[in-house]
Amino acid sequence: MSSDSLIWAAVPHNSDGVVFQIRIVHGLQRFHVSRRALEDVFDLEPHASDAKQLQHFYSHLTRILARASEKRSVCGSNTVALQAADFRPTSREPFAPSRHAMA
Repeated sequence: MSSDSLIWAAVPHNSDGVVFQIRIVHGLQRFHVSRRALEDVFDLEPHASDAKQLQHFYSHLTRILARASEKRSVCGSNTVALQAADFRPTSREPFAPSRHAMA
C-alpha cells in the first residue's frame, strides 16, 4: 500500500496515539494505532507530545499502512484498533528488536 492511500491522520483529544483514515478498495476505513503500540513497536518515548506522536507515525507510515491494509482488506464503518501484536515480525520480515524487548 502506498502513502497515497492515506486520507488524513490526527491525534485524538485524549492524546492516545494516532487515528488515521485510508482508502481501501473502493471505500474509506478509519484506524487507531495506540500510544502504547507506538512506544512498544516504534520506540516512541513515553509521554511524547501530540506533535511527536504524529511525527513518529509519519516516520513509520509505510509499515503502519501495510499492517492496516492486512488487518482490514475491505472497508467498514467501525474504527479498527492496531495493537502492538499486529506489528510482530512474520516469517517474511527480518526481526528487528525494539529497545523495550531487550530491556
